[in-house]
Amino acid sequence: MDFKKYYKSQFREDINRFFSEIPDESKFHEDQKYKQTLSIQYERLTPEMGHLNFLDKEGKEYFGIALFLTVLADMMCFSKYKPYYQKFKGLTRYPKFIGNCPSGCHYHYHPQEIFLAMTKNQKPTEPHLNFREKFMAASSTMEEEIISFFSEQLTEINGQEFWRLCQMEFPYKS
Repeated sequence: MDFKKYYKSQFREDINRFFSEIPDESKFHEDQKYKQTLSIQYERLTPEMGHLNFLDKEGKEYFGIALFLTVLADMMCFSKYKPYYQKFKGLTRYPKFIGNCPSGCHYHYHPQEIFLAMTKNQKPTEPHLNFREKFMAASSTMEEEIISFFSEQLTEINGQEFWRLCQMEFPYKS
């Protein structure tokens, strides 16, 4: 399976399964009252928590990349296109990536920390996750998705400009 196929057919199912494994107080950490905004605390992605054990090595790599790009798009819209963020948020409902309680849970982490969390204290017996190669291959798919989204759903934002800003935040450069 390549990233495009994963993103379009499997990612939604995998993220829903991931969230089904997490207690409400964690996944709705920033929205306890209405439960409309999903949060992912750093620790929930670590191997020791086991929330991603339903995925094989390749599935974890694709999941991490798709999650990175999802969180990055949300962060980019919030920080660079604030006047349009509520509309973006309503259309996407992308999760927030935050720190652990008690001290880090009110901080939004950069999405590249997703890769660090997913490989933190990985046991030598577990397959080593390598995101770089798949990430580079996924870039063109995500560029298409971003540009298409803005040209169809949020025309107030130039999708190509948005994509260029996202690329500046990539952890891997070609």
